[in-house]
Amino acid sequence: MVTLMHFEDQPPVAYSEGTQVAKVHDAPHLVERIEAAYALAMSDALSLPESLNVLRAAAKEYGYRE
Repeated sequence: MVTLMHFEDQPPVAYSEGTQVAKVHDAPHLVERIEAAYALAMSDALSLPESLNVLRAAAKEYGYRE
C-alpha cells in the first residue's frame, strides 16, 4: 500500500506499508520514484466498471451467483 501526501507548506512525502513494515519516505528522490511507479501502475489500471466486469466474470467461473 502506498499513500502519497502533498502539503501546501511542506514537501511531499510517501507512506508505504507492507506485511511487517511501514515507512514514511521524505527524501525527494525517493518520493519522485514512488510517484512515478504509482502513476505507471494507475495508467495500466482498468476503469471501475471494467474492473467490476472482470471480477464478476471470475466469480461466475467459481460458481458465485448474485
